[in-house]
Amino acid sequence: MSIGFQMLTIACLTLHHYSYDMTDIPTLMLCSGTYVGYVVVLSGEIVGEAVSAAADAYVDAWWSGVGAVLFGACGALTLQGWRDVPHCMRRSHAHATAVCALAAASLLTLDSLLALCSAHKDDGSVRSKSTKRCSP
Repeated sequence: MSIGFQMLTIACLTLHHYSYDMTDIPTLMLCSGTYVGYVVVLSGEIVGEAVSAAADAYVDAWWSGVGAVLFGACGALTLQGWRDVPHCMRRSHAHATAVCALAAASLLTLDSLLALCSAHKDDGSVRSKSTKRCSP
């Protein structure tokens, strides 16, 4: 699954390169930081899976949840920033970037929820579970 996220992130980064807007510096910094940061994070996760050192399910859920928020914000801000721009190739690239970012956000949300569900079933998780029994 990480390879799919990595491909979406690289697609976002590439399309962002062709459409970035120097008049909106905060969005430019957020999007560039998110895409480059998640290329690094997902590369580390892929290497970890390759050497059989997968992350704890709660850590995976945290990275996926944060990624969902960041990618969602990037997609929304990109769409909002290019709303009133006349049709051109850069606008098309920007809209494609936003669609990829929103697709990644939805998949990361799903991945986060699945990781949380699997963490509750995983006995090997480092997070402590309550062993306190409820008395009737």
